[in-house]
Amino acid sequence: MQERLYLTDRLASLGEMAAGIAHELNNPLTGVVALSQLLLEAGVPPEIKDDLEAISSEGQRAASVVKNLLSFARSHTLSAQPLDINAIVSQVLSLRAYEHRVNNIEVVTHFAPNLPEIIADRFQMQQVFLNIVLNAEHAMIESKGRGNLTVTTELSGDIIRVAFADNGPGIPADIINRIFDPFFTTKEVGKGTGLGLSICYGIVAKQGGRIFAQSQPGQGATFIIELPLTAPD
Repeated sequence: MQERLYLTDRLASLGEMAAGIAHELNNPLTGVVALSQLLLEAGVPPEIKDDLEAISSEGQRAASVVKNLLSFARSHTLSAQPLDINAIVSQVLSLRAYEHRVNNIEVVTHFAPNLPEIIADRFQMQQVFLNIVLNAEHAMIESKGRGNLTVTTELSGDIIRVAFADNGPGIPADIINRIFDPFFTTKEVGKGTGLGLSICYGIVAKQGGRIFAQSQPGQGATFIIELPLTAPD
C-alpha cells in the first residue's frame, strides 16, 4: 500500500510537470511539421528533399511523444457508464486480430459468463487493455517471432479481474517493480516513451482498482487488472 501511494503521488507530480513541458513543445513542433510538409508539397531539389523528409519524420515522432505526455498529464473526467468488460476486451482483441494473424500470435480467451457490469470510462478501459496487448505482442514478436496470448476474466467477490498472459521472455526480477514508473522502458530508442504503463496505472487507480504484473524470466508475463464493481466517489 505504501508503494502504491508513493507511485500515485509521484505520477501526480510528474503529470503536472509533463503538462507544462508538452504545452511548451507543442506549438513549435506543429510549426516544424506543418512547414516541412508545405515545402515538400511545393517541390524542392532532390538534394534537399531527403533532409526535409527527415525533418518532417522526426518532427512527427517528437509530436507523438508530446501527445503521449499530454495523455499522461491530462485530467480526464470519468464518463460514468455501465460497461461489459468482456465486450470491451473483445473489441480490443478484434482491433488487433489482423496483426495477430500476420505475426502468428494465437489468442485464447476464457471469459467468465454473465459478469456484472461496472461503472467505468469506456475509452480509458480500452486504452488500458490495448496498451497491455500491444506490449505483449512486442515482447513475443521480438523474442520468438510468434506467441500465445491468453486472456481471462473472472469475478472474485466484488472485483472483476482481467488477466493477460503471454509466453514472451518474461520480465527480469530487477525491473518488475519499475515497469509502471513514468518514462521507464526497455524498448529501443524511438520505439517507446515509457509512458504507456504509467498511463494505465493512473487510469486504473482513478477507477479505484489496481494493476500489477507477475512473471518468471523465460516463462512469459501476466498483467492483471482488478476493477471494483462499485464506482469510485
